[in-house]
Amino acid sequence: MTSTTISSRNKKRIAQQFSRAANTYNSVADVQLDIAFDALAYLPSHYKTGLDIGCGTGRISQRLSDRCDRLVAMDLAFGMLAYAQQNNEIPDPSICWLQGDADSLPLASGSVDMLFSSMVLQWAENQHLVMSEISRVMAPGAKAILAIMCDGSFTQLNDSWSSIDSHRHVNDFATAESWSDAAKQQGLQVNMREKQYITWHHDIKKLLSSIKSIGANVLLSSQSSPAINSTLSQNKSALNRKTLQHLETYYQQKYAENMQLPLTYQVCFLHCSK
Repeated sequence: MTSTTISSRNKKRIAQQFSRAANTYNSVADVQLDIAFDALAYLPSHYKTGLDIGCGTGRISQRLSDRCDRLVAMDLAFGMLAYAQQNNEIPDPSICWLQGDADSLPLASGSVDMLFSSMVLQWAENQHLVMSEISRVMAPGAKAILAIMCDGSFTQLNDSWSSIDSHRHVNDFATAESWSDAAKQQGLQVNMREKQYITWHHDIKKLLSSIKSIGANVLLSSQSSPAINSTLSQNKSALNRKTLQHLETYYQQKYAENMQLPLTYQVCFLHCSK
């Protein structure tokens, strides 16, 4: 199987999972909202044209539109776009909803002076391609604020699974430095910081459900593991009762605090200027 075929299959599965999660996303994606608000704090100015890569249900797009004369809100998942258009309380004519891929942005070069993306680009398989596209569509003087889940995320879950078998059950996340380097190689000026967020869960089922409910349980295939399970250990063969109990016991013994299980999100914030 070629890398192109694997990439296309991954993107299709990502779009399908997030489309399925559209109706439940806002009610469960609390940490994602916190991260997006932290990213928004880097955007004090007003811009003519903005781009929101991975707009999801549109709840941040509405806030971004207040800072732009015109905003393109883009997502790979059509189900997310449909939800965003149907469920935002007040239709905003300044927002253009667009289905698109961060690897090949459907915008003209130099067409945006503000670019925003929160908790999306970690799904990209080629950091340099994504940063090349981001740089391409940015006009001279444009700003980009990117919040990206990076290495150090889901460490407790990954470690707990490794106590059971040697298979990969959690996606690999690129380092913050590699994202920063990819942006710099495109000629962008970059300021970076990292922040850790921790969610707490009553048991392992609720922890896994917190990932599934937002559509983020797609386990990406790669050249080295093309036949890996399609979701983060949600299928029946991976999660029989015995395995789930072992996972719960290990997680509880090693990581629990006050009978709650932690799940870490390590996020890098890239503030890029062109």
